[in-house]
Formats: sequence, C-alpha cells, structure tokens
Amino acid sequence: MAGIVPYIDFGDKSPQAVSFYRDVFGGDAEVQSDGERVIHLDFQAGGIHFMGSDRQSEEAGPDGGGPSLVLNCDSEEQLRDFYAKLVVGGQEVFAPADSGWGAIVAHGTDQFGVTWMLNYDKPES
Repeated sequence: MAGIVPYIDFGDKSPQAVSFYRDVFGGDAEVQSDGERVIHLDFQAGGIHFMGSDRQSEEAGPDGGGPSLVLNCDSEEQLRDFYAKLVVGGQEVFAPADSGWGAIVAHGTDQFGVTWMLNYDKPES
C-alpha cells in the first residue's frame, strides 16, 4: 500500500535537527552529505519516520520548512515528555490538555519551525 512520509527543509540546520530529534525520540538518521551540505536524511525512531535536507537552492524559499506533523503517542506520559523536549527553543501553542473528546492533545513549534500536534487517545472505560 502507498504511504506518505513527511519531507522537511531544515534550511542549513540539518545536522542540528538530527541531533535534536535523536535527543527527543531516540532513533537514528541516515545522512548523505555533499561537502558541508546535507542533501538527504532519513530519520526513524520506532513508528516515527521523516526525511529532510538542507535547503537545496536559494529559490527553495526561506530557511526552515514550517510543516505540521501529527504525533500519535502511546501514553500521556510519553506525550508530555515529547512535548516538553520539542518546545525547548521553540514556541508553546498550547500545553498538554484534555481535549473533551477522549484524548490528551498538545501543540507546539520546535526550534526548526516544525509544528507538532501531539495526540494520545485515552483508553475507553
């Protein structure tokens, strides 16, 4: 079956982004470089998977991509831990809270301009 993997333009900060996401999620990235420039990275940590690179040309737009990603978490504790790490140097939009529809949700932007919408569906009682 076909699938979608997010691809993020990190401006010229791909090495810093890989280090940051390793600290947040664990996992690792395969990185291909052309001199000082990262031309492709493939990050995986459990069910978390995205690709990215440094901006490939001046015509590609401003530094940093600005995509939004939804991260479905395995527990409320995991959601709170990821959220606390992701917003360091970024911006909190709203801290983890009960959604009113049976989930804990949070929303923030990390230091690379990536918006994270975190979700944990509480078990039905």
